[in-house]
Amino acid sequence: MRKHISLWLILLPIFFLSCQSNPIDIPIPKNEINITYTNVDQVLSNVGLEEIKNEIPTFENQLGDLFYYELSQNIQQQLNDSSYIAVYNFYQQEYVKDIEIEKSKLVKTLPQHEEQINNAFHYFKYYFNSTSIPNNIFYINKLFSKINCTDAEISIGLENYISPESSVIKAIPEMELHNWQRQRMDIQYLKRDVLLSWIQVQLFEEIDGNLAEHLIQAGKILYVLNAVFPKESEAYILRYNEKEYKWAIENEAMTWDYLVREEMLFSNNLQTKMNFLNEGPKTVGLPDSSPDRIGQFIGYRIVKNYMLKNKSLSLQELLKTKYNKILQTYEIQ
Repeated sequence: MRKHISLWLILLPIFFLSCQSNPIDIPIPKNEINITYTNVDQVLSNVGLEEIKNEIPTFENQLGDLFYYELSQNIQQQLNDSSYIAVYNFYQQEYVKDIEIEKSKLVKTLPQHEEQINNAFHYFKYYFNSTSIPNNIFYINKLFSKINCTDAEISIGLENYISPESSVIKAIPEMELHNWQRQRMDIQYLKRDVLLSWIQVQLFEEIDGNLAEHLIQAGKILYVLNAVFPKESEAYILRYNEKEYKWAIENEAMTWDYLVREEMLFSNNLQTKMNFLNEGPKTVGLPDSSPDRIGQFIGYRIVKNYMLKNKSLSLQELLKTKYNKILQTYEIQ
């Protein structure tokens, strides 16, 4: 497998202007998209030992290295001729059975989410025609790990989208699944999470720069994300609820002043970057009322500000623009 998504996901909002002034608010492009959706769990959790033995090679042939990787992670061993027994035993565990029952309640809603994902990939192909789109998107139990991508496939663990009010989720100890993680288990974000992962993997290289460079890269990723979901709110793109989004907007100037005053922007300190970019219950260093990932929010605001001043700039040109050039244009609205 050639690529995996970064350990931290980056997302952000976008202020919507009128259709006349917002260059990314365009009709769904009419281009060809051919993505196959496969529910691996629905098959492997509902058949016997011999059927699993026959299904694994079929899935591996269709879904490639990513399927091999995900299944190996679940059974904690490399696949071999006898691995079908371990796969069968994995799905027969009571805990996994309970999860699969809860996930089955989401299945009837998947077609509408898949249609929305396809629409987003129409936009992606319009903006980045020379960049590939996935051949396959498949659902497989990942024991609450993140979405993964290769150059041709995307794997999704639907257990991440079970309602936090489910008895299965409530039974998980707090130390294993924190409350802030539970509150993000919402199927409405499936399409956003899928495209975010694909954008990160296909369009961006991992960097090891200072905080400012990471902020701008986060902002670029989120600007592209909004371009493939032009009708969604900034709060949705950011994965903030309304209270979190309101805090971020109202405290943008305070946050920027803090970063400047503490001389953090050009710091290469790993902990500082993690504090401002990673998921968590809050942004470390800011008030307890702050949402997490404020660094991503600031990065988006900087990129958005730059694009408003350079409306003729294409998304591909934006991706090539140096971070310090974008940073110099920032003005808090």
